[in-house]
Amino acid sequence: MTISKGDTIPNATFAYVPWSPELDDGTACGVPTKFQTHDEFKGKKVVIISVPGAYTPTCHVRHIPPFLEKLQEFKSKGVDKIYVIAQNDPFVMSAWGVQNKGKDQVVFASDVNLEFSKGVGSTVDMSAAGFGVRTGRYALVADDLKVSYFAAEESPGALDVSSAEAVLSKL
Repeated sequence: MTISKGDTIPNATFAYVPWSPELDDGTACGVPTKFQTHDEFKGKKVVIISVPGAYTPTCHVRHIPPFLEKLQEFKSKGVDKIYVIAQNDPFVMSAWGVQNKGKDQVVFASDVNLEFSKGVGSTVDMSAAGFGVRTGRYALVADDLKVSYFAAEESPGALDVSSAEAVLSKL
């Protein structure tokens, strides 16, 4: 079942490596930490962008860069934080965040065991390509744990309803 506007987001575990300047040159790995979405997002307006995988062509080149470029526009519309999630481990997500210059402005996190993505009803089976089951490509805006926008792409390579422009237009 797919989550809808007005629903409460799933209380799921995300894992990430908090950004620190030591990570910037690529020689440090950092220490992963975990948080529960209900604890982290309570009382906040957050944008969650889910992608099938870090460093993949659509995700890396076309999907995530516009969110970083338009970060101030999101903040001006009341967004407290943007979270980029994928099934990749927290070290990969951290390296991807560092390469994208997300620093402490955008959190690049792992959707542990696809807990959140299963809860919103958006995973994609990419086993035929050798990737297994992954987070779907979707965008979700939650305001104090309630969904105000959710849209999943029809296919993993599509970039229509989850783009930075699409999300900005719904804020």
